[in-house]
Formats: sequence, structure tokens, C-alpha cells
Amino acid sequence: MRKIYRNCITPEEAELLLGKQRNKYFIVQKDNNAIVDKVINVLKTDFDFEISNYSKYRVEHRLSGHEWHKDTGSKDHMKWCQIGVSILLKDGDEGGDTFYSDDITEDKVGIKSDRNVYDMVAHTSDEWHMVTPHSGERLVFLMFI
Repeated sequence: MRKIYRNCITPEEAELLLGKQRNKYFIVQKDNNAIVDKVINVLKTDFDFEISNYSKYRVEHRLSGHEWHKDTGSKDHMKWCQIGVSILLKDGDEGGDTFYSDDITEDKVGIKSDRNVYDMVAHTSDEWHMVTPHSGERLVFLMFI
């Protein structure tokens, strides 16, 4: 299951998240964050999940994107993950598109997720997805529950 939430956060909330250290994970249960709580409450309207001791989030800048994967991890190192979340905080110059697919093959193109800055894409951890490489200062909020 996957879903897009339009304007899930405000520009002011995005600015607060952009103040977090980049590419460093924060544990949800240990980091009292009102924006993270807001995102979790939005997700509860459509997804069934429990916050675990492993649930984490980060603000990411990764020019190389992400190859096709599921959020349980490339070596099943995140089997605990139930839901994956991505909110675009700041767009890059070009690229950085998120694609989903029901299955994965070498020639798989996938379906492009039509989202804008402040929109959230959320999916169950069994969904194949990828992000194309990008240029510029594209920054996303990622959360794994």
C-alpha cells in the first residue's frame, strides 16, 4: 500500500526539520519532535503500525539517489520496518524522482510519484521503490517505522 499526502507539513515545519543534522538518524522514541508526532498521526489515518525501539528518521541529502529496494533493507537488516515515509523538504535542480513498482526486473521503469515540496509519500515496507540521482540541494525527511 502507498499513499501521497499533499502539503503534509508547512514551510515553517520544513525549515525546522532542515535545522536537523543531515544524514544522521534520530530514534523516534528518544527524540521528542512535534513534527514527527504530526506525521505519525497523519499516517495513523490510513496505516496500521506500532512505533518500535528501532523506528528512526533523518534529513537526507544523497545525490546518487536510491536503487530499487524495499524498506526492510537490502540484506533484511530492517525487517522490523513496517512503513517508509519521505517528505520533500527542498527540491533540487533536476532528478530526485521517486518511482514505485509492483515487481522488480532489470528493465523496470516503474510509476513516477507525482509529488511536490511538503508532500509526503508513505508506503508499506513491502513496496518496491527507487529515487533517481539528482543535482542541487534536494533534501528529504525520511522515516522508517
